[in-house]
Amino acid sequence: MIPLPLKKIDGNGVIPLPINELNGNGMISERKAQSAVIGLLFILVLITIASGLVDIYRLYAARNWAYQVAQEAALAGVSRGRDWNSISAAGEISLDADTAIAEAKNIVQAEMNSRQIVGYSVDIRALPEPDGGTTPDYPPQPVRLGISRGDWSSDEPAVGVYLTLPVNWLLLDRLGVVGKSVTVFAAAGVAQ
Repeated sequence: MIPLPLKKIDGNGVIPLPINELNGNGMISERKAQSAVIGLLFILVLITIASGLVDIYRLYAARNWAYQVAQEAALAGVSRGRDWNSISAAGEISLDADTAIAEAKNIVQAEMNSRQIVGYSVDIRALPEPDGGTTPDYPPQPVRLGISRGDWSSDEPAVGVYLTLPVNWLLLDRLGVVGKSVTVFAAAGVAQ
């Protein structure tokens, strides 16, 4: 058996560690520092990706919640805004536009106050006639996959709720991206 050559041991019995020397490129030949920097950069990239995913989730959750609020407000406006006098007089149901809009607005305000959301805007319109009607250029902005404004129409009394609310970002606020808002439209009608 051939013995392995060992480094010379100092008088105190400790094997000396290799001295970090600079190579020709000005880099330390030791790789531990490079691994630490790469690990730190990797962690920063993971944090950025996670923050981006949280922002996407916030946008999706805010849109779904805003749509539910708009639907609830439209249904409340239609159900509480019925004009019972028109039923007894003409036999057809219609809406009291002022009551329907006020009831829908109350629902939106209550929901926004419960989550302490400020800076939202709501545009509520009613088609009170028994045969509905048409409101030109409503909703004011295209929603979903719409490419331009259209005319909201219904063949029955209906209430439409157009709601815009701001969304707070986790990552993009720190990068200086202008605030994002969610826009939804919901309508409900009374079947004759």
